Amino acid sequence: MHSRTSLFILFVAAVSALAFTFGPPVGVLAGDSVQDLEFRDGHFEPSTLSVSANAPVKLRVKNTTTNPIEFESFELNRERVVPPGGVITVFLPALSPGIYHFFDDFHHDVPQGTLIAK
Repeated sequence: MHSRTSLFILFVAAVSALAFTFGPPVGVLAGDSVQDLEFRDGHFEPSTLSVSANAPVKLRVKNTTTNPIEFESFELNRERVVPPGGVITVFLPALSPGIYHFFDDFHHDVPQGTLIAK
């Protein structure tokens, strides 16, 4: 029984050391950038978002219409339904510099938006 306690203490110490070394998980840092995106009148506003490259981003998507939309991006590997009047948060990892497109998959006639990481 004593050896199990010792092993448990060693395990907890090892996990604590890893957490200290690598820091808290991505998506829970207080300093993450938060960007707001709104869908209204058949388009995203702003249509182009600029974010810092190599830093996690929280994207808050608000749907002000009376119909559901689906925020989707192949490049960002994200697909989320936003109910009428609803708000969702899309967590993005640190992005490499580049251009990432997003669109409303429920309404293909809507202009797509662009997220630029620089």
